[in-house]
Amino acid sequence: MRTLHASVLAVALASSSASAGPPASGLDHTKMLDPIQVDSLTVTPIVTTAPAADDKDKQLLVLDEAMPRKLVHIKEVEGGEVNSLTLTNNATQPLFLLAGEVIIGGKQDRIIGRNTIIPAKTTQDVPVFCVEHGRWTGKTGEFTTARALAHGRLRGNASFESQEDVWDEVHAKNVERKTTSDTDTYRAVAAEEAGGRLGKMEETVDSALAKLPADQQGQLVGFAVAINGEVQTVDVFQSHALFAKLETKLVRSYIADAVDVTATAAARPPKADAYKAFVEDSDKAAAVESFDTKAAHTYVKKGVRADNAEVRYDDAPAAAAPVYRTYEAKKK
Repeated sequence: MRTLHASVLAVALASSSASAGPPASGLDHTKMLDPIQVDSLTVTPIVTTAPAADDKDKQLLVLDEAMPRKLVHIKEVEGGEVNSLTLTNNATQPLFLLAGEVIIGGKQDRIIGRNTIIPAKTTQDVPVFCVEHGRWTGKTGEFTTARALAHGRLRGNASFESQEDVWDEVHAKNVERKTTSDTDTYRAVAAEEAGGRLGKMEETVDSALAKLPADQQGQLVGFAVAINGEVQTVDVFQSHALFAKLETKLVRSYIADAVDVTATAAARPPKADAYKAFVEDSDKAAAVESFDTKAAHTYVKKGVRADNAEVRYDDAPAAAAPVYRTYEAKKK
């Protein structure tokens, strides 16, 4: 089951906020393309209608390009701590971290705990969550990238919930995927994503995205995602340059979320109003700063239906769009 046409729906996701903190402008100046529907999953590409984004975004590195070049090292903090690791960015460029990115090794596999930007030539501790409940040993304290992003429910737990919630979701997904192990690690699920082994859903979504006209591909900045007709995730970047580096990870994360969910009669694309209501729900909540570096601030808003997290440059004007914003459905 697939649909993706070249036409652009005249639907703009506009956000507003009555709360304190940075204005909710991250979804302004965007339009949604026609949805891709496969089984229980709906993936709707989002394109920007804004002028070219800040060139600063083009300078951002991501884990999967920096770690193989040994520009970034992540290791256990001295003495060991479940929810903190020491990251060294030796590059001359800042590093963008996406909450839910899987890193393996050390005393136990982890996922990045906050969306943030680590400045160039910087060493600092970063928040993480354990995704391997049954291990606290290892010959090396160093980590490598698993080249995968946790599925949506786990990403949401990493951004907005607790370590116990993360462990519970890892176990639930391992049961669904039949990937349980003695240490209950998420590594096998991550390996399926990294290896492109998610079957029909992946083939359908990738094929539909590849058929987009070149001008639309160059304007892609995010996705809106639903499972069985219920909105689950909205991810939007300020620029195509940063989005393009993480597009494959994001798509495979959405598929990993839906691959074990049987399609129901409700498995159809939501109406535009459903996405608008979803993002506006948490936009109305108060913004709380959840992490900061010398390069950026991370804010979180918790709504009734959804939570959102956004990353803003440290020196950005208050009216500037976020570098990145993610919305995740609340746990039920």
